[in-house]
Amino acid sequence: MIAPRDLLIIWGDTPDYWDWISHPESRFKEVAELNHVWWLEICGKISTSKLSLDTNYAAYLVFKLREAAFGFDYYPAEVSLTLGVDKICAKSVVLDPVNEMRPRYGPQVVDHSVMSSPERSKEGADGWLEIELGDFFNRYGEDELEMSVMEVNTSFPKGGLVIQGVEIRPKEDK
Repeated sequence: MIAPRDLLIIWGDTPDYWDWISHPESRFKEVAELNHVWWLEICGKISTSKLSLDTNYAAYLVFKLREAAFGFDYYPAEVSLTLGVDKICAKSVVLDPVNEMRPRYGPQVVDHSVMSSPERSKEGADGWLEIELGDFFNRYGEDELEMSVMEVNTSFPKGGLVIQGVEIRPKEDK
């Protein structure tokens, strides 16, 4: 897993927007906790030479949403994977898994034509949420894999997101 300190989190070093805190359930010393932003952008990189050859992989953003999280329930984020110079995956996802117990903040009107059934996050066995950013086949192990999560198109604030990191793991065949 790529630790949150090894990710490029826009405004990540600005305490008004992000805090770096310890979390008892994290495998890292610190996690990044979003206070309040309008522009969400998280990027990461890893050399595929660190991964097994001839293997299908998937990349996942691993995170939690605080009870009072806002801005992640209706409006999709854009996620992508780039392998070398080729963008191999780009899609819209919704980070909130639709927890009806969480209070909703902000507008409740959704333009469903923009959101044609985006994928939603799911809870993993460890209790953290995860959303697949995309998958790829590591044939030669000679490229750099870049991952991104962005929500920069709406004017709605976001907060309460806790980032543990980005996990790259072999993709299970279905």
